Amino acid sequence: MIINFKNFKIFYGKVNRIKKPFIELKDYSGIIQIYSNFKFLIGDILIVYGKIKKTKKKIFFIVPFYIKLIVKNLSFYKKNNLFIKINFCVINFLSNYFKKFMFININSSNFCKNKSHSYSNIFKTYNFCKKKFFYLKISPEFYIKKILSNNYNRIFDITKCYRNEGCSNIHHFEFNMLEYYSSNFNFKKSLFFVEKIIKNLFLITSFFLIEIYNIFFNQNILFKKISLLEIIFIYFKKKNFFFKKKKFFFYFSYYKGIRNIKNYYLSDILFKIFDEKIKKKLIFPIFIKFFPIKSSPLTKNIITNLNFSKRFELFIAGIEISNGFDELNDYQIQKKNLFKKNKDFLVKLKNCLYNTNGVGIGVDRLIMILFKIKNIKNIL
Repeated sequence: MIINFKNFKIFYGKVNRIKKPFIELKDYSGIIQIYSNFKFLIGDILIVYGKIKKTKKKIFFIVPFYIKLIVKNLSFYKKNNLFIKINFCVINFLSNYFKKFMFININSSNFCKNKSHSYSNIFKTYNFCKKKFFYLKISPEFYIKKILSNNYNRIFDITKCYRNEGCSNIHHFEFNMLEYYSSNFNFKKSLFFVEKIIKNLFLITSFFLIEIYNIFFNQNILFKKISLLEIIFIYFKKKNFFFKKKKFFFYFSYYKGIRNIKNYYLSDILFKIFDEKIKKKLIFPIFIKFFPIKSSPLTKNIITNLNFSKRFELFIAGIEISNGFDELNDYQIQKKNLFKKNKDFLVKLKNCLYNTNGVGIGVDRLIMILFKIKNIKNIL
């Protein structure tokens, strides 16, 4: 609809097409273009006040002086709004649940001054106020440990982490993560505490039976707890293969086609067999514990076997959801592992750090399993 004034005109209609910097408005009388960089979606109804001009090809368009949105089209936001509400409900539940157990909430910063030395590539940003480059954090682990050195017992944080490890249906560059540390929990107690958190989350959606990819199990059933060596031993035993060291290396070299086995550690071989053969079959919730030391250098050793550490991982439907371990608080051992690169943390560790247990849980992967979503991008 067009209302004529002396030099300016008022238009109102529905957004038909967007091709920046032009927006097409449609009405029963016809279609006209608007020259603007405002962000609108298809289906929105607008009022525009401006001048009509003509291009070289004699096509009319409007140069607006005033644009107002009357009606917003919500059909594009139906799916996104659903996942926003789900994320808000899960994060709100987790924060209230930890506050009942006397945990203190901490908001860690997303920027790091120093580059963390890990296998994943780190994102780099530039701050125009301070005129410096900063690194985006991979995990809030070192921030929480610095606060633990000031005589705090129970701390948790729900933040976003950034890891440049490639995209898949399970992993994304930016994801939500829950991480907590407690000095009162042992290795066994932390296993049952993580189990309680996940079972209470399942109660939000279903009351008695929990369904994961067409498999039902009761809430009263305990999660299985198996060590890494035991589950690999069971896998080889089913195939009538004796678990001896020489035959184990021979099987790996024959399976992979690798000749120089001396370059590979035993921990790397165990992980590759577990990732490619066993991980996808773990549909029922299961805790896998006692990993090799070389895969987890910042954890405590087992007293009975010094080659393995006190670390566990939870798998549901072949997806890793949580990772927990007993923190190594020996200054001299951790100084060798960090190579004097994180000096702030080493100074506070030298003063005092209790026997703590830390656990990290992927919030987005839990929502994937709860609501049967196949791709993590739909949640984010």
